[in-house]
Amino acid sequence: MHQLKLHKSEKLCSRTAINTLFAKGDSVIAYPLRAVFRIAGDSERAKAAQFMISIPKKKIHTAVGRVLMRRRVRESYRLNRDLLYTTLETQGKNVDIAFTYLSKSETDYSVIESKMKEILVKISASIESKP
Repeated sequence: MHQLKLHKSEKLCSRTAINTLFAKGDSVIAYPLRAVFRIAGDSERAKAAQFMISIPKKKIHTAVGRVLMRRRVRESYRLNRDLLYTTLETQGKNVDIAFTYLSKSETDYSVIESKMKEILVKISASIESKP
């Protein structure tokens, strides 16, 4: 069984990497989530995928609501990232992902988890189709 813990090395923190991701990345939408991702070749990183989560203040006005949605998105990614990691390991590639929340109201965890699975499958298919 794979370890389900999220490590610091899986977080996308580099400002230059984030700017490059939004400038040159591809986008996938499964409402209420949007993922911008950028596939990279081989590099010397500890983890094959790095991610970040953005819950806009314009959409969810209260800090409590933003924290709740961030926790739900992070948990759904943590539990379902194996859908992405198997493809990354076979292809030998790395990916940076930014998840953005699109809805103006809070969403149940079950909906977010199903949409997260849909997004991760789409990203995996995109990785397999690119040379």
